[in-house]
Amino acid sequence: MDGLDGPLTDGLRPFREFLVYLDHFGLTALPFAESTSTEVLVPLSTRDAARRRLRYGLEQGQGPVLLFGPPGSGKTVVAASLARELGGRTIHLSYPAMPAPQFLAFLADELDGLHRVPGAEAPGLHATLRRLRTQLAGPASRGKPVLVIVDEAQLIDDRGTFEALRLLQNFSSAGPPDLRLMIVGSPEVLLTLPPSLADRLTARYALGSMTEEESAAYVVGRLEKAGARLPLFDDEQLSAMHLHAEGLPRRLNRLADLTLLMAFAEGLDRPDARCLDIAVRDACPDPLLA
Repeated sequence: MDGLDGPLTDGLRPFREFLVYLDHFGLTALPFAESTSTEVLVPLSTRDAARRRLRYGLEQGQGPVLLFGPPGSGKTVVAASLARELGGRTIHLSYPAMPAPQFLAFLADELDGLHRVPGAEAPGLHATLRRLRTQLAGPASRGKPVLVIVDEAQLIDDRGTFEALRLLQNFSSAGPPDLRLMIVGSPEVLLTLPPSLADRLTARYALGSMTEEESAAYVVGRLEKAGARLPLFDDEQLSAMHLHAEGLPRRLNRLADLTLLMAFAEGLDRPDARCLDIAVRDACPDPLLA
């Protein structure tokens, strides 16, 4: 099919929208969709080590922890899986780039389950802090402090917001802080995190690319959890996908998904080398050729 050599976003979009390749390969779910569900989580040694290290920092060190790594390395998945391990309530702030008073008011609203009308005047800072102290003290007294995950923390450009996070660690009704704090971001967060907060970190973990063995286990594991009964990629293809995706889960998801889509479009039982080559050109374009 000569038309498959063009961009997939043109002729093959209907295939993606209706997920018709699932039946073709005997799958019960889309294997490479972005998800933090434990049902699709594939155990990997480096990701397990990250969770153990950060959990120790939160439970034993009783201070904030930092998880950082390149985009697409799976930081949010690690954070979400750790939150499930800890139990209790989690507030996941995915866009924290707000001035300190607005940030604290937003956090208090999230804890209360409120959705403030756009443009409505936020309460004063002192009133917000009193709300937060009350909201955090209850769960902490029951042994399940609220976990606050501040994602994309490298986007915070107001040092007052970092200072507010540090001061929240001072809320303590029974010894340890009344909230658990996990800061997540790209490596640039190391340049923006002020010393006053960095000095309080009880654990930090640099999440890098997966090893070649982990990449293979990841792809195969995602397929098995989606119902695959037979291997769809051989060892050579798995090695090539790791190389082109640089071991990053998000890139592997896209590359494996596009390769399966190519094989379906050609009516193949499993992807061949040409399917992977075309998917690589679409999913991992050479910037020098752009």
